[in-house]
Amino acid sequence: MVKNEKNTDEKKASPSIKIKKPEITKASIAEFFRKYIRVLKLARRPTKDEFWKISAVAAIGILLIGVLGFVIYLIFEYLLP
Repeated sequence: MVKNEKNTDEKKASPSIKIKKPEITKASIAEFFRKYIRVLKLARRPTKDEFWKISAVAAIGILLIGVLGFVIYLIFEYLLP
C-alpha cells in the first residue's frame, strides 16, 4: 500500500504543462510581412568605414577566443598531468 501512495504523490508533484501552439491566420501572416518590410525599409548599407570597423572588431573577437582556447588546451595538456 505504501507503493501506491508514493506513485500518487509523484504524479501530483509533476503536473504536465500543455503549451498552446500559435494560431496561423491570414492576419498574422500579413502582420509578419508588414513588420519585415518595415525593417527592410529602415535598413541601409554600411559605409566602407563602418564595414571595416565591424569586420575588424569581429576578427579581433574570433582571434581572442581562439587564443584563449589554445591557452586552455596548453594548460590542460602540459601543466596538468
